[in-house]
Order: sequence, then structure tokens, then C-alpha cells
Amino acid sequence: MSTSGAVSSKRAAFFLFFSVTLLDLLLFIPFGNMLAAQEASATEQPSHNDTQAAPIAPGRWAGKLVLRSVQETQGGPQSQSAPSSFSFELVVRILAENRGILVDIPEQGMFSYPIDRYSIDAGRFSFVLDAMGADEGLTFSGNFSSSFVPQGGTQKGGIVGTVRGRTWNGSFYVQKEKAASPQGELYIDVPVDGGTLPATLTFPVRTRAVLDANAPAGFPLVILVAGAGKTDRDGNNVDVPGKTDSLKQMAAMLKARNVGSLRYDRRGTGEAYKLEAPGHMTSFSRHILDLAAVIRAAEALPRRGRLIVAGMNEGAWMAMAALNIVGGESPVDGLVVLDASGQSPMETLRQSIESLDPESREKALEAAQKLIDTGTLIDVPEDLANFFSPNRKDWLATWLAFDPVDTLKKVETPVLFVYGERDMQVSREEFSKLAAAKPQAGIRIVPDMNYVLKEVHNEDENYAAFTDPSFKLPALLADLLASYAKAQPAPQGLLPWSLQ
Repeated sequence: MSTSGAVSSKRAAFFLFFSVTLLDLLLFIPFGNMLAAQEASATEQPSHNDTQAAPIAPGRWAGKLVLRSVQETQGGPQSQSAPSSFSFELVVRILAENRGILVDIPEQGMFSYPIDRYSIDAGRFSFVLDAMGADEGLTFSGNFSSSFVPQGGTQKGGIVGTVRGRTWNGSFYVQKEKAASPQGELYIDVPVDGGTLPATLTFPVRTRAVLDANAPAGFPLVILVAGAGKTDRDGNNVDVPGKTDSLKQMAAMLKARNVGSLRYDRRGTGEAYKLEAPGHMTSFSRHILDLAAVIRAAEALPRRGRLIVAGMNEGAWMAMAALNIVGGESPVDGLVVLDASGQSPMETLRQSIESLDPESREKALEAAQKLIDTGTLIDVPEDLANFFSPNRKDWLATWLAFDPVDTLKKVETPVLFVYGERDMQVSREEFSKLAAAKPQAGIRIVPDMNYVLKEVHNEDENYAAFTDPSFKLPALLADLLASYAKAQPAPQGLLPWSLQ
């Protein structure tokens, strides 16, 4: 199946969790011994003073996690080929307004992993990390202690607790970090059906009064729309180990060029993950309606200047459709299409099933058309069951029905196409289908840019950039978007468009 249509899995971010090669580097026995001595006290009730002094509150809590094999803790035989105690950096982000909990274990490429089962009650705290599947869920249970100080640390107070699982037990602690307010950033909520979408407004520091209705600031604003899958406002997909930080980097680079940006978590991603039912994929059309609400929210900001929408791959598809919803009197001055395909999902499906037997191909196309026409599923062969699973039904029905070329033709807003020279996911032929739909639009090719907007110089770097945020966006891309937002000529150094 296509990259955009493939089945997502929470387990992907935890795939390397017990990789011996990686974990050999992470073994810190002294820390494990220290936490083991604290496990008994961690399960006790916190004192009244502990809870009152520093309750468990929303924010970023950082510390350590130690895991040991159950065989070792029960006195069973130990493995001769691998260590049985591991230490990791652990970050727990308790979100405000009951939005949930996100967990990071950076050494394992896990970032913003959403927690569906959790409990926070005064000084008590627990959650289940199910990244390896229900049978291997790890239950974290802890209490707040105002007197806790980690070995070698100086800060007092934190959550100390135990971890229990079928094959692994352990300990953890996390301490609340002081919240920093970056200059030139504001966090806002965009009202949508069923809740709000958390968003980050980044703007030139000189415009501090950006939300002062009596003195609106003047700067162009770019709405950054994330790409395919469960990709959050920073450009990171929780189903892919590691992260890219593509949109986070773009926001910073635009800010340095005196251009503001607004990026948001789609429902089901980042801090908006609870707006999507566990195991269920939000419909493609729902995401489009949400983006229309984001555009209207951006228009309502007390600000003067051009408004641009820039979408990555499927984010560009959503942007096209959202602009058509907003209508001919749209406040948007320009649409930027970044590395998007003009090939429809149905075309992609037909290509992806070519290797199947004729009966399976026919059944797949029948199931797809039935979804488009009625929104219902029919029985399919086992090799198609994952793709046509019930939890994907709403998303598939609207995604398969989407026609990017037809949608783009209806857009009245001026369009700028941007393609990465080293994009290995969207071919030039697929990109050209969109370009042909708007022959009057501008087309710019960014040298050495790949599908996730990173600057790479060979195939190895191209793949590595999908999981490594140290790869940077091309400065030329930021220059191009800033120039477009300011209605200025494009910078020098861009490549000419051709299908060769």
C-alpha cells in the first residue's frame, strides 16, 4: 500500500526498545541500585505536606527509568547474551485541561507517545505504556515526594515510583521542570467541533503586542500544515521512531526573517490526541474542516499583513480543500504546496495492488468504491484486512474519494509549488500533475531538499533525515517562503522546473 495509506502502529516508536546493541550503551547499574532502594517507599501514601507543597500538576517532568527482567527480580536464570538492567532518560508531559499525557524515551526514538490509560489524583500518579502491545504493557505507579533528591542532583521534589509488566519490572522518577516562555511564541487554542486544537503562534520578537486588539502588530503570517499520518505541529510522526522537527525549525527560520507562523496539532496528534478515539482514525474530511477553522482563527488575530497557507504533501491536499470551504472571499493571500502529489489515492491504490492475484485486486477496488459511495465496509481477503480495517473506515472513505487535481483547480487563491530535488517519495511525474492543474502558478525547485524538507546530499542522509532532527532545513526554502509571504521576488539559487 502507499505510505499515506499504510496501517499506522503505536508499536513502531518502541520497536527497538530491547535492542541489545543500543541498550548495551545505556546500562547504568549505580542508578538502578539507587532506585531499587526507593521502590518500597514509592508505593507508600505521600504525606499531607508532600502533596500540599508540590502537587502533581501539568508541565514537563523529566527524570530516569530503570527496567530489569522479571526473571532476574524473581531469582530465575539470567540471560547470557544480554544485560538485564537498563537505564533511560524519561520525560512525562502532563497536559493542561485534561488533555492527557505524552511520554518521551529519547534513547529509543520515542517522542510524544500518547497515553490512553492514566490517573492523576493529588500526590498519586499512574499510567500504562502500551507501546509494545497490550500483553507487554508497563504500568507506572508513583507518588509525589517533596523531600526526594535524585542521586547526584540538587533539586528537591519529584514523582518516585515503580514499573510493572509481564516480563519487565523497574523504577522511575521524574521532577518538574521550570516552564520557560520563549520570546516570540504564544500558545493558543483553536475552537473546532468537539474541542480545541492546541497551536503555536511564532512571531518576530519586535511585535510583542501581537494579540493586543488596540494595537495590532504588522507582519506576514504563514499557517504551517503538517504532512501525512499522525504528524504533529512540529512535523513529527509518533508512529515513526525519532523525529524531524521540520515545522518547528521552519517556524524559527521564518521568525528570523521577520515572518510569523501558526502551526497546530491535528486531532489525533500531539496535544490533541484525545480528540481522536483510541484506535480510530479521524476522517480526512474532518481534518479539512478543522484546517478551515484554523484559517478563520488566523484571520481573526489582531495582526496586519499577508496570510499564507503552506502544506506538506497531504497537508497541502487539506489546505486546498480547506480554502475551497472558506470560499472566494478567503483571507488567504497565497497557498504554498510543498512536495505534494497530484496522483489520487485511488490511483495509488490501483498501483499498490498490481502484484496481487486478480480476485484480490477486484475485491480491493470493490471495497474501495463501496467505501466512497456508502461509507461502509465489505468483507475482503485476509491480505487486505489490515488496510480495510474498521478503525480506518471513516478516514479511508473520505481519503479514497479525494481528487487533488480537481480540488486544486477550484482554488482561487494564488499558488506557489515547491518541490525538493531529492524527494524520493513524490516523483516529479506525480508532482507535475498538480503543476499542470495550475499552469499560471509559480514553481520552484529547492536543491538537495527531501520529502521532509531537510537538506541532504546522498541516499543515506535522505533516509536518516526522517528520524534525526540534526538535519536542517535548507536556508533557501525559508528564504523562498519568507519572500512569498512578503510578496517579494524569489531568492537566487533555486533550480528550474523540468520533468527530466
